[in-house]
Amino acid sequence: MQNIEELASQTYLKNIEFLQKEHYDVWYKLHLLEIAINDGRYKERYALDYIDGYFDVMELDSKNYLYASDSNGVDTQLAKQVTYDKDSYLFDGFPLYYQYEKAQLGDKAKGLEDIYPLMTYYLDNVSKQSEMKEIEKFIFIGVGLGGHILEIDKKIKGEEYFIIEDDLELFKLSLFKTPYYELSNATLFFSVGDGKKEFTNKFKDFLQNSFFRNKYLKYSLFPAHSQEKIKLIKNALSSQPFALFPYKTTLSKYIRTLRYLKSEYRFLNLANKFEQSQISTKPLLIISAGPSLDTNMVWLKQNYKKFVILALSATLKTLCKHDIVPDIVTHLDGFEASLKHFENFDAKGFLQNSIAVVGGFTPPEALGYFAPKNVYILEDHATFYNDGFNAYTGPCVGSSSIMWATTMGFENIYLLGIDFAISKSGLSHSKEHQLTKTKYDTKDIQNLTSQISFRENFFEIKGNFKDKVYTTPLFYDSVLALQNTLKKLKKDTQKIYNLNDGAYLEGTIPTHCKDIDISSFEDVSKIDKTKYIKECFLPYSKQQLDEADMICIEKRLEFAKEIGKMIENYNSQPLSTHPDRYLYNLISVALNLLVDTSRERANLVAVYDYYLSYTMALIFDFFNTKGLKNSKKHIKHIDKIFVKGLLSINNIYKEELENFLSKE
Repeated sequence: MQNIEELASQTYLKNIEFLQKEHYDVWYKLHLLEIAINDGRYKERYALDYIDGYFDVMELDSKNYLYASDSNGVDTQLAKQVTYDKDSYLFDGFPLYYQYEKAQLGDKAKGLEDIYPLMTYYLDNVSKQSEMKEIEKFIFIGVGLGGHILEIDKKIKGEEYFIIEDDLELFKLSLFKTPYYELSNATLFFSVGDGKKEFTNKFKDFLQNSFFRNKYLKYSLFPAHSQEKIKLIKNALSSQPFALFPYKTTLSKYIRTLRYLKSEYRFLNLANKFEQSQISTKPLLIISAGPSLDTNMVWLKQNYKKFVILALSATLKTLCKHDIVPDIVTHLDGFEASLKHFENFDAKGFLQNSIAVVGGFTPPEALGYFAPKNVYILEDHATFYNDGFNAYTGPCVGSSSIMWATTMGFENIYLLGIDFAISKSGLSHSKEHQLTKTKYDTKDIQNLTSQISFRENFFEIKGNFKDKVYTTPLFYDSVLALQNTLKKLKKDTQKIYNLNDGAYLEGTIPTHCKDIDISSFEDVSKIDKTKYIKECFLPYSKQQLDEADMICIEKRLEFAKEIGKMIENYNSQPLSTHPDRYLYNLISVALNLLVDTSRERANLVAVYDYYLSYTMALIFDFFNTKGLKNSKKHIKHIDKIFVKGLLSINNIYKEELENFLSKE
């Protein structure tokens, strides 16, 4: 017994030394736990027992055991569950579609036009029942005492592991049994005792590392561990930037902004906080199309004149119905479906005196509903056409609008219809929103779904007025984005009041509409509000690029030509027909494309990043299929598709830059 104790102690000390050197954040959490235990602030809940040749964990209060059987046998059983099958115990990084299916996918489908042939080829040649040759990335959801981690490592010899354990004290006990330092040949990512935000950030780092291995991610779930992390993993996968904004969509966004630079519209800079102005001292009401808009409509109709009204375009039909004219309208969506927000009512007449603050991807048809002199366009965080022009943006226009209003310096901001949660009746939006047809069954909302969806996986978060509410991945990303950004943006003198029966937003004050002291607000005429807003925007906006900005455009074109030559050079070289060599060459191509993201290069690099995130993950998994025959034929066909997409991106980008620089 003494030898066992000595061995466990040695293992623990080596683990601590390893974590302190290689994973300091995990070590520091353990260090703080140890201090809290020693000074009595934390009461230990577990004890490590050695019983009949195996370790187990006893819960001190209940006297129950974690394994309640031979833990070595449990480790072996968990290792047996790990197979090389492409249809069990895995997360699928992104869905695949046959080329003929793209018509069903809406206008976002255009953003993947060069990838559909590759997807089709994959689906035609790789069976769902196929097996992997290697498992290179692996996720451990729950550690227990960690013995199964070594068992699985011996079996698969993975190159990257993401190790998850919610219970810090339990992880500490695993250090006595499991020599994590022996996994040093693999790249390790730890998430120990993390909240949702911290976990999500770490998992995104795991995804970003060797992104070309992300098509299928195998995992092991420790029986006693919560399945909540499965939902968060699905959320992170469904919200990957390249999946939300496919590469050609992103390219179109950059191009559309470039075209607007030749127009009469002004560009608004929200990179830095505005100085106080006549308008910023007035109370601002941001109106979005969440369920709380409907439940508070009577209050809104009675009191809207007391506020500067900033309305999302999704609310326009509802506001027009009640004759509530917004002072500012925000819009981000560049897809044709968003034009429905302006249909079936006299949008042009209704908005003739309203100011539009819109993203550079906004469709020209949407801008046509506003007077050109009232349109202000924001640069995306990656365009940088106007030097220094930028704007904080969230995953949706609701979260973005809160960031913009905070940057504009409004001292008192009120949020209505920004729920970021599913209502009690199962609605995600107000009755007149185009997504109202989506009504969720609240009885089944807790169930884990087998598919990864950006809209239909649900989990609990803190509520604004309730203890808990259910949210979706899209909404949750917005909650996280605001949590991160408002800390940077909001001054101590600014107050943001959350009037919604939805998600709690850190940095805001939960407030019921009836509790607002409206009597202290003064009426401001619509004409004056428009005048004050434009005066406020004037020092932070401009219509034309400076000379230095034009030189930057010329440098972008030079860079695009360099990349074009590099692709042509790759295409002219003899094609390696050995899969391993071919994949190695693809990594070289990626390294040449994903160069530094300086101002002149950021746009094109971002588009290639999104393109490669799809194509390389598909190609690597294709050749990671056991029993695959005719590799030479496959390489020739796949590479032809791959290079065609690379050249298509480059040619479109170069042509747009050349058109912009022409004197026509």
